[in-house]
Amino acid sequence: MDKEQCSQAGIDYDAGLNRFMGHQDIYEKYLLLFLKDESYRQLEAAMKKGDIKEAFAAGHSMKGVVGNLSMNDLYQAVIPFVDALRGEGDMAKARKLYPAVKKEYKRVTAFLKTIEQ
Repeated sequence: MDKEQCSQAGIDYDAGLNRFMGHQDIYEKYLLLFLKDESYRQLEAAMKKGDIKEAFAAGHSMKGVVGNLSMNDLYQAVIPFVDALRGEGDMAKARKLYPAVKKEYKRVTAFLKTIEQ
């Protein structure tokens, strides 16, 4: 996997590889497995329904996954989104933050799809 291309997609390859204790094959496997992760689809459905609790749960789950994979740009977009939904939740604020999450998700998954082929 090309580090420069990863960087352009918002992935800090070196930091991710470090989290996986230098096991390049395992890290790259999990990067590609992100394409099958259901948290974004769950988040999208929850946002359409306006369900704060489901959106928070899906967003929080995605935040953990993308943080561990060092998908930093997506992670930085998800943090304020999840924070907006924490506790009682502010759906209006979350709706304003959601486009950034969606944009970064699409960017990172588009990149991963080019590698998967």
